[in-house]
Amino acid sequence: MSTRRTVLKRMAVAAAATTAAVAVAPSEANAAEALDDILLDSFAGSDDEKLTQALKVAETSNPRRAIRLAARSHSFTRTRTTFSGLRILGPNVGWQNPEIAGTAGALPQCTVTLNCGSGSRSWLVGTSTTYNVTVAGIVFKSSNAATQFYHHPFSAGTSYAGTFDTLAFYGFKHVFGLPSDPFSMTLCTFRGSWTCVAVQDTQFSLRGSDNFLWCAGDINYGWQGANGGRYLVRFSNLSKTAVKHMYLTARGGSRAVLVEGPANQQGGLDISDCVIEGQNANDPAMGALIVVKGGGVSFTNTKLNFGMARPSDFSDQKDTGLVMVQGGTAILTNTWTCRATATSESVPVVAVSGGSAFVDRLIGMGGNWTDQPRVVRSSGTLVADSTARVA
Repeated sequence: MSTRRTVLKRMAVAAAATTAAVAVAPSEANAAEALDDILLDSFAGSDDEKLTQALKVAETSNPRRAIRLAARSHSFTRTRTTFSGLRILGPNVGWQNPEIAGTAGALPQCTVTLNCGSGSRSWLVGTSTTYNVTVAGIVFKSSNAATQFYHHPFSAGTSYAGTFDTLAFYGFKHVFGLPSDPFSMTLCTFRGSWTCVAVQDTQFSLRGSDNFLWCAGDINYGWQGANGGRYLVRFSNLSKTAVKHMYLTARGGSRAVLVEGPANQQGGLDISDCVIEGQNANDPAMGALIVVKGGGVSFTNTKLNFGMARPSDFSDQKDTGLVMVQGGTAILTNTWTCRATATSESVPVVAVSGGSAFVDRLIGMGGNWTDQPRVVRSSGTLVADSTARVA
């Protein structure tokens, strides 16, 4: 019996020693600690003060730790310089829409109100090439109608391999980039379901290459008012990039998409499976929906509706068709188009005044077409198949 007790005692001592060794092993303990999220609310002070402390911990952690916001409303006012591996996450990632915040069971779980400026005074600013910046699962609101979410100019390098997942923006001046200084991006991914509402100006001004925008997701984004022909999205020298599932509503004085780029631009901006339109037949866009001034772009499986209702409203240029090709190369394949009530059937769907346009399978829908949709050329190159009426 004593021998058995001695053996058991030795086993217990050995087990305790092993457990202690596991508990204090430095490499394992540090790795476990490093992989934990940094909880914003674990710090004291205002939200800005908490974020300052959290960013300091995140930037010095190895491997990088994510900053996790709480399921509540936050308020930030300070501009933050991005760094490689920066991750700011909501408590969960899923579709959130500020327009339905009063609906039971559909409340946004994490909201951030920003009171910042634009350009170098945006909330997030890239001052050098950064890698793997991630923001996900947050509803952002602007408190001043002048805020920009993220600014990374080409002069500062590029945002490389960033991931932006399931975000909503309410009342922003700009989201990514300025029309005069686009967001520089390489190998970036936009994914999940996005919403942009109550917008004050162009939300996306983008340049770079090798990106995947809403290919595994979608965006619902509209603009209404006398906007002077400003665009919802500007693709400025953006090449070798896939863009999908945009639902863009350009009502009144706004236009939907601008594509531009220099003669040496590599092309390959492929936009597919999108709805680009005015609100409806009786609440249309007054001018063009798509303008191509340069670069190389394809539009595939596009629902192109309700534009060119009153192009005389504009003074910046003369709008001549739902799609205007003034330079570069544009390929339009599988285009479904509906006319606004105020738009004559004689108004071209595609008007070419420079560059090259290739039109394949252009189909008029909505029950108010007596002939095929019209395409015209005043200069440049137009190649259209038999589904279009060339005039």
